[in-house]
Amino acid sequence: MIVAERTTDRPACYKHHALRRWVNRCLGSVQHEDRVAEIAGKLLHLTGSLHDLAPSYRRLLRLAALVHDVGRCVEDDTHPREGARMLLDRRHDIPLTSSERRRLAYLTEFHRGKVPDEGCDGILRDDDDHASLRLVLAFLRAADSLDSRSQESPRLVCRLQGRRLRIVCYLDKESARARRVYGRRKKFRLLEELLDCRVDVEVRAAGELQMVA
Repeated sequence: MIVAERTTDRPACYKHHALRRWVNRCLGSVQHEDRVAEIAGKLLHLTGSLHDLAPSYRRLLRLAALVHDVGRCVEDDTHPREGARMLLDRRHDIPLTSSERRRLAYLTEFHRGKVPDEGCDGILRDDDDHASLRLVLAFLRAADSLDSRSQESPRLVCRLQGRRLRIVCYLDKESARARRVYGRRKKFRLLEELLDCRVDVEVRAAGELQMVA
């Protein structure tokens, strides 16, 4: 069992710090981004027996968690597309190679909504590792669904049993809206497909976690 708790651990990477400053300037805060990065890292670690993502893609996942919502500074409704455009725009002084810009733009544009078939995204090149990037995207979409800008951030307890990933979201203040936000399954479908697993999400009152502890 892994309990997802907030930490201050961040990779000592100048690109990460530079992107973090950029996103903070654009959005005024990176609290949601930090939580998504932490959740994504824990999900990736917990399911390590089901995938073999190289370390470079693990680092890319953390960067993607950091920048995925940057387009909100332009327009909330279209922020995935706006964020991808910002990442590809070389006028933004961010220390990324062309390949990194392209990959982060892909992950940003499709972290919400329909995921295109391989080779049909209009961003990646033929020599990009489409399969690995789709898996990174799956982790990003799952982690993003487990945190919210407008709702209380849950304390997560995750357990992998065979090919069943069970996630329990504990909240101090349960509500119908919170259950809808955290109980939805559609953002886990890509992860289920690529890892050949089942993801079950429950929302519970935090008092139940205290009784278990």
